[in-house]
Amino acid sequence: MEINNAPGQHRQIRSRWKWIGVILFIAYFAVLIYSTLFTFNYYIYGKSFNLVLFDSIRLMWRSGNYWLIFKNVIGNFLLFMPLGFLLPLISRKLARFRRMFFISFGMSAVIELVQFNYANRIFDIDDIFLNGLGGLVGLILYKVLAFFYRLIERNRRK
Repeated sequence: MEINNAPGQHRQIRSRWKWIGVILFIAYFAVLIYSTLFTFNYYIYGKSFNLVLFDSIRLMWRSGNYWLIFKNVIGNFLLFMPLGFLLPLISRKLARFRRMFFISFGMSAVIELVQFNYANRIFDIDDIFLNGLGGLVGLILYKVLAFFYRLIERNRRK
């Protein structure tokens, strides 16, 4: 008679990934807060705001300054990808698009408000858009990798 330990093993593996996710999320969150709130603002814009979607993206694109485009457009997108990837590792309930949409865009909006009020920086709707989109792409990446992981595990058991 063969005893099937697959459910117990699955829980143990899931628990391990959860703790890895928690540790990585804490490190990510510390880097996120430091890079968004405590780094020196090299730009001379000072405290201002942009409420016109795609306005600052368009401005940076037209500047032709590739470093500026990379840092502000691609950087804002990449900054929130780990959020969309790590939160579902911690809790499966966070692996839903609607929840990740609200978490990513909401967290980004809070950071923008804090930057504006306390760090004398720009509140930019484009940053919120790019951060939120990055969080959703991080979730898609999580779902794709989780799908392949399950597929490999299923084939390994056969």
